Amino acid sequence: MKTIIEQVEAWPFLDTLPPECAGFALDRELAESGTQYLMFSYRKPQDHRSFAVLYDHATKDFMGRITVGLTEYFDVTFISTDLAGLEKILAERLPRTLDRLAGDEGYESIFRAKKILEWDYGRQLPRELAGFTLFISPERPIPTINGSYIILDYSDFSEESNLILYYNVYRDEFFGEIRFRRTPEMAGQFDAKDLPELAGKVSDNLQGTLEALRGRLNEAGRGEDR
Repeated sequence: MKTIIEQVEAWPFLDTLPPECAGFALDRELAESGTQYLMFSYRKPQDHRSFAVLYDHATKDFMGRITVGLTEYFDVTFISTDLAGLEKILAERLPRTLDRLAGDEGYESIFRAKKILEWDYGRQLPRELAGFTLFISPERPIPTINGSYIILDYSDFSEESNLILYYNVYRDEFFGEIRFRRTPEMAGQFDAKDLPELAGKVSDNLQGTLEALRGRLNEAGRGEDR
């Protein structure tokens, strides 16, 4: 790891990074944590979003990590085994990735064909339910990995818990996921193939699912008491 840290600290590309991109602020803090070494990140804390570039000593790879609310994943398109390859990838992909993360990048045609952006039902969703706030709405979905888009996210960040609804372009289906203090659980009550079916599932299950999640959190104790 020492050799990698020395290479990164002497890497001229870091000095070419813009201080701001797509509303994200550059943070050049270099930090080591376990087998990973954080090289830099672009953050938008008010929107709970960030993009970080790091080196993982365990895999010997440079990687890009995306955070949207309580969702975190590694974008495989940023994996590289050396700084030269990483620099090329960043030059080509970083601005567009931040645009997409900000919700300002156009959506692929197969996603647009589902008419999620025009979904009237999605515009009528309550901004708050059972103490969970509507963080992502169908009007501004966020692409993630493996062809999935987050189209709905009700979050309680203080409890690190949420309900997410996804649409996957490859499987052409909607599905749900709950995070109970960051532990993921499937929410099969939201499985649907089209928007009318999804609207029915949301009408029948949204409030009850969030109230049940709130009840579990209350029973387990508030986050500050853990």
